[in-house]
Amino acid sequence: MLNSSRLCLRALEPSDLNATYLGWLNDPEVNRYLETRFLPQTQEALQGYWQAHRDDPASPWFAICLVGDGRHIGNIKLGPIQWLHRRADLSLFIGDRSCWGQGYASEAIALVRDWGFRELDLQKLNAGIYAGNIGSRRAFEKCGFELEGTLRLEVVSGGQRLDVWRLGLPRSHWRPAP
Repeated sequence: MLNSSRLCLRALEPSDLNATYLGWLNDPEVNRYLETRFLPQTQEALQGYWQAHRDDPASPWFAICLVGDGRHIGNIKLGPIQWLHRRADLSLFIGDRSCWGQGYASEAIALVRDWGFRELDLQKLNAGIYAGNIGSRRAFEKCGFELEGTLRLEVVSGGQRLDVWRLGLPRSHWRPAP
C-alpha cells in the first residue's frame, strides 16, 4: 500500500470489479482517452483482465482510494517495467467524475513515482498522453514529467487521428514529495 494524506493506493481486489468500475470503462466521458473504449466492456472481460494481470510483478496495478471513506475512484498502473533498462510507463485514470479536478491524479502519480524510484530503483518513468488530454498532462507535469516528444497522428479517437505526447522523468531530475 502507498499512502498520502488523502489517498491510499492498494492492490485491486475482486470486490473492486463491480458495476461502478464497469460503468467507468463504458462511460464515453471517462474512457475517451483510454484504449478500453474501443470495445464494450463486460464483467467477464474485466474479470479476465484482472486475472491475467493481478500477479504480474512487471505491471503493478493499484486501486486509487480516498482515505476518508475508502472509496475506489480510479486506477494507476506502473508498467510494463523494463527491468534491463530500469524504466517503466505510468498510466492512470480517475473514473469517479466527482473527483476530477481535485488533484487526485497528480497525488497518485507522485506516490507511484516515488515508490518506483525509491523501492524499485527505476531510472526513468514515461507516460503517453493523447494530445488534448490537458488534465492528464498537467498532472504529470506537476510531478516533474516533461514533454520529450510528440508522436504525430499516432492514435485514432472520435474518428480522427491524434498526436500522442510522450512525457518522461529521469531519476536524476526527480524531486521526491515532501
